[in-house]
Amino acid sequence: MEFAREHVQEMDPVLVTQAIMVPLWNRDPLTLVLAMVDTEGHVVGHAAAAVQGDGVNNWLTVSQTQADGAVGDAVKRAIQYGSRWVDEEVNPFLTARGQRPIATMIIVTGRNEKAWERGFGFKLERRVMSAPIGAGQGEKGAH
Repeated sequence: MEFAREHVQEMDPVLVTQAIMVPLWNRDPLTLVLAMVDTEGHVVGHAAAAVQGDGVNNWLTVSQTQADGAVGDAVKRAIQYGSRWVDEEVNPFLTARGQRPIATMIIVTGRNEKAWERGFGFKLERRVMSAPIGAGQGEKGAH
């Protein structure tokens, strides 16, 4: 919830949290949440990912990565774990149901785009922009 409050301010943090936690509690095989734990057993970060699709193709969306301080290579290991999870568990699950396997991982981030490119091989393909909806918003010369 704190991640949503800080990084997804355009959305209700309760709804963002529920969108991750409800499938997790229901043991949805297409939802993954990882805890980053230090050597003393304290949670020092997390990653959340879920399979999404458009009815034809599927992809893995990493919607949250949060490291509280220096966590070494924990974020890298979380991304690697997500990739293995897709290969070993998710894709067999999807193909058994006649669905296309996942070949793409997408990360949702509002910062450090170049670091994600260098460190993990992500590339910028699109930008998501937002604007409030209300009186006069659509009149500013939309293209």
